[in-house]
Amino acid sequence: MATDIMNFMTEEGVSFHLNTQIVGARDLGTEREILIRKGDSTVALRAKAVLIAVGRTANLKCLGLEEIGIGFERRRLKLDKRLRTTHPHIYAAGDVTGDYQFTHAAGYEGGVVLGNAILHIPRKVDYSFFPWCTFTDPELACIGMNEKMATAAGLEYTVYSERFMENDRSLAEGEREGKIKMLLDKKERLLGVQLLGPHAGDLLAEWVAVMNGGVRLSTLASSVHPYPTLGEINKKVVTDLFAKKLFSPRMRKALTLLFNLKGRACG
Repeated sequence: MATDIMNFMTEEGVSFHLNTQIVGARDLGTEREILIRKGDSTVALRAKAVLIAVGRTANLKCLGLEEIGIGFERRRLKLDKRLRTTHPHIYAAGDVTGDYQFTHAAGYEGGVVLGNAILHIPRKVDYSFFPWCTFTDPELACIGMNEKMATAAGLEYTVYSERFMENDRSLAEGEREGKIKMLLDKKERLLGVQLLGPHAGDLLAEWVAVMNGGVRLSTLASSVHPYPTLGEINKKVVTDLFAKKLFSPRMRKALTLLFNLKGRACG
């Protein structure tokens, strides 16, 4: 998916300089110059403005954590699964957890803290099927494992994919770029889904319910999605799985035998 995004952005005139180091910067008045080094060569890049996007880390320096004895590491507090600090009556949520630094992650963690600290309903955080979206054009949305993660975990998996160019709503709106990928393990259990395309973040919501709710893929395949909508791509990638089974040589052989027996009975 990352390669696809890079290709789309390259076509729009964006240049990528990977595995490089910034070694200098100058203000030239009407332009800014950045010096980058890759290997033994140094290149000067000029632009009207420079945007620095280096991420963020939790601000723990001024919280007085050492004075009250709350354990922490360089970028996060030490927490258990119930989001309790090393002082069990003090909880934490948001960027200080050091996990997913998203607004919706902070909201989820806040709910866990509320259940544990106020309502006294034991809850633990579980990020197994946590969704996230990168708002590029087209959008990239993911939940669960991707291929790299599945490989690192030593899992056997199969990938099913469907392109937006095969979706009628996507064609009608001129949004033909992107695809959906669904990863299944060897027992055909859902490992993860990645969407790259128009409104990918919105389309991922259905998969959030499927994965967190334990919904069977057959339920999704048999559900009716309104036509023409982008959401049909979710159903289509699942029906591809069952179509492969239905039209397999083994199934064709079984159906042939069945109809032959039925024909003899009718005769």
